Amino acid sequence: YSPYQFDAAFDNHCDGAGRCMTLNLTGTERGAIMKLTFPPYDEQMQTSGWDQTRRIRIALGSNATDSIDGDAATGRMWGWSQANQGGVPKGTKQEGKKLGLSLGETCEGGMTVVEGTGYSGNDVYHFQVNDTDVEAAGKVCLEQCCADDRCKAWTIDFAKTAHGVADRFNCSDAFPCCWIKNLAEDNGARGPHIAGYKKGCGPETVEVKFHHYFVMETEPAGAVKFGLNQNLNDNMWFAGVEGFLEFEPNVTEITIRIATSFISFEQAKLNLDRELPADKSFEDIAAESKKIWRDTLSVADVETATGTNGVPLSPKDEERLRVFYSSIYRASIFPRSLAEVAENGSLIHYSPYDSEGRVFPGEISTDSGFWDAYRTVYQYGALLHPKRYVKIIQGWMNAYTEQGGWLPSWPSPGERGAMAATMQDAVLADAIMRDLDELNNDDMYEAIAKDAFTVTSPGTKRGRSGLDEYIKYGYLAEDGNAGSQVATTLNFNLADYSMYLAATKLGKDDDAKKLLARSQSWKKLFDPEAKGGSPGIPGFFRPKYSNGSFMEELDVYAWGGPNNEYTEASPYQYRFYVPHDPQGLAEMYGGGDTMCKALEEMMVAPTTFHKGSWGIHHEQIEMKENCFGLYEHNNQPVHHVLYMFKGAGCPAKGQYWLRYTMDKVYGDKPGFSGDEDNGEMAAWFVLSALGLYQLVPGSEYYEIGSPLFTKAKLNVGDATVEIEAPNNTASTPYVKSVTFNGNPLTDLRVKYADLQKGGKLVFEMSSNSEDAERFFWGEQVH
Repeated sequence: YSPYQFDAAFDNHCDGAGRCMTLNLTGTERGAIMKLTFPPYDEQMQTSGWDQTRRIRIALGSNATDSIDGDAATGRMWGWSQANQGGVPKGTKQEGKKLGLSLGETCEGGMTVVEGTGYSGNDVYHFQVNDTDVEAAGKVCLEQCCADDRCKAWTIDFAKTAHGVADRFNCSDAFPCCWIKNLAEDNGARGPHIAGYKKGCGPETVEVKFHHYFVMETEPAGAVKFGLNQNLNDNMWFAGVEGFLEFEPNVTEITIRIATSFISFEQAKLNLDRELPADKSFEDIAAESKKIWRDTLSVADVETATGTNGVPLSPKDEERLRVFYSSIYRASIFPRSLAEVAENGSLIHYSPYDSEGRVFPGEISTDSGFWDAYRTVYQYGALLHPKRYVKIIQGWMNAYTEQGGWLPSWPSPGERGAMAATMQDAVLADAIMRDLDELNNDDMYEAIAKDAFTVTSPGTKRGRSGLDEYIKYGYLAEDGNAGSQVATTLNFNLADYSMYLAATKLGKDDDAKKLLARSQSWKKLFDPEAKGGSPGIPGFFRPKYSNGSFMEELDVYAWGGPNNEYTEASPYQYRFYVPHDPQGLAEMYGGGDTMCKALEEMMVAPTTFHKGSWGIHHEQIEMKENCFGLYEHNNQPVHHVLYMFKGAGCPAKGQYWLRYTMDKVYGDKPGFSGDEDNGEMAAWFVLSALGLYQLVPGSEYYEIGSPLFTKAKLNVGDATVEIEAPNNTASTPYVKSVTFNGNPLTDLRVKYADLQKGGKLVFEMSSNSEDAERFFWGEQVH
């Protein structure tokens, strides 16, 4: 398995001897190196129409916001993109940056040169002509560009190049407006044209302070020409911009090194020189990348029933290994850090949470939809990547500070404010409970308590939307001001329970009392008599009005409910959404036996969905394709459900369906079964395949499931955990017994603190479900 390197041959770029163009790619933290090889140049085939041009392109999505420049003599291209700037706050007024001036110098109009760039470097939409008349282009520039206040401040001065003269057209004699470059020669995309190109000292404006800078260098360094296409329209881009370097046709190999930065061009160049130095070959960088990924994947070393002791590896076990390590790869790339290493070796970062886009010291985290990720990503990280986990949490605390004292709930890269509730509260409460020396528990509690107790105005994307209703009624009312009423209430309940655990640990007794009471308000929305069109066991969560009455309409198969009360699912998928109180939910069902039957019903009922307020999305289609009853594992709302069987008193059934899910839903097929968000679905598989799962963030326990392998060796920080299930096969999903360091775990859970110290977790597996029930309940099978 080699996630560190991508290799490809292009069979539509081959010569008569079958020699094809090839690409080899490997990455670093902030860059990549690519090696392109070409078949030998064939002049006869070129004459017959086979294009053998050696060209390196960089395409960007918008000619209004993105910029690219280059130099043929040195084989370099550089620029920035403002794509994927979601959630980054709007900045305040800021002057632009004039090329050729030092910081602090003044542009015309009294504007001071500052770090940062104003508008695009390729604003071709202001002026463009489709012929070779430079004077006509200049006239268009003067009419359009100089009439725009933004353009009046821009200036640039280029020396003559090999391909034309750098002509300047002025809005006034003293201040040039536009630079027109003659690109009448073939530019590789649109044929002869003339285009304007301008950069520099922009006027005061409100802008998003987000630039993804890049610097690219090639070997050989000398290219024949650098070209621009400022109105790129192809199968990928509309109104994009591209730059290209063209090389001599007899070049047979080009090595490309590219590095990025969110801070500056200078930092991107520093990253390039540090991570991709010219004295290291592609093979050298690939070897370094291989080691990094091997270390990452090796946090768990697993064995299957076949493939050891001279027994050939079976196709099924090969599939399990492939899915397991692919899932570790996927789970390990989220959340992301935007931190970079400064020239002096210190850690710094651009902040997507700061309205000024400033650079701060230390870590910063992003790309984690907490509504998804709280379920498994952080539990996986804390167990198998504890050092990285600490850095991620530190990054979230820096985000809290830089976002004005509010935690992000859906950063990508800035706060998007999407999805239901504030599940970052559960994640940080869990971090408090892990009691790690590198983290400040009091600061983390302050951050989550602000979410839990501070009412904010609607639409602010800060704190808990609908918190006032939740405090007043115990739920978000159908006739209230907040949406996703049922889903948000249930998520608030869980987050409050996790916070209750943290508050208790920190001695904040008044908060703990309030939070525990709030965590139980799910009972106000649960109707044990409701069937909503289901022929089976009653009991569903229903929307409720502020006067305490249930909404009369209920279709348990309607996706989203009548008015988007259920996030990305139907009432059926939400009927067991109380992971912090499975015993309490069982009581509401009238007993554990009834809840076990309801859980089993979800697994085997006909796959049914109605359109509802959510409409038809991929989630319903994927559930149908998976053919797994109403258990929608292709999306997150049910990912705890198989571990609820134990809470209802029927662990054997849960173990059966866990093994079924791992083997069938995660089988050897392209991709995941559905919405693999932020590593969450991958982390679910890794934890479950090891037989471990934290059902409640903040709980000191990991639940015992049904391990998939015969052996696993886990590197848990500085300790080692060995997992053994010697008689484990496809026909033995049931846990007949399990011990940790020789002590029976009859309650089917193990403390995280004990795992941290290392030890041996030993399973005896069985094909008889009664063995599992007997171990859990004692000699009398429940």
